[in-house]
Amino acid sequence: MEHHVAHTGFAIIVSMATAPDPSERVVEQRLRNRAIEALETLAEGDDGVRSMGVGEYVEEFFDVIDDRSPWRWRTWSVFNADEVRALGVVHDLLVRACDETPQVPTPEGTFDDDNEDFIRTGWPFRIQPAASAALDLMLARGRFSEEQEEVEPGRPRE
Repeated sequence: MEHHVAHTGFAIIVSMATAPDPSERVVEQRLRNRAIEALETLAEGDDGVRSMGVGEYVEEFFDVIDDRSPWRWRTWSVFNADEVRALGVVHDLLVRACDETPQVPTPEGTFDDDNEDFIRTGWPFRIQPAASAALDLMLARGRFSEEQEEVEPGRPRE
């Protein structure tokens, strides 16, 4: 697909504009895949903070998995009960990290932490084992298709 995009970018834009909206299931499959990507960063510990910056390190996960959001991620059928529990552990650790880490306002009005200051709190080190365990569990089932509904990764719905 990447090769195709390089040569016919206009055709891709046109087809995206006319493509039907994805089903709720496909959206959840995509969000599961985004959760896996966030876990990959968290599982890197200090290196994940340094590569993404502390704001994105935290928000990449909360963009998908967040009990304060209007969507109810714990009910999505793309997660099994063990995955929900493992994601919940990571979620709770990140909430605690945010609650216990002072943040400094920036001139733009957003909040920013110095990466090394956040690393010195020990939170990335404490989050890393839970994130690694959740990542291993999620990867055992694998990633879902981003385009078609699947019962399980690699098994399309009929």
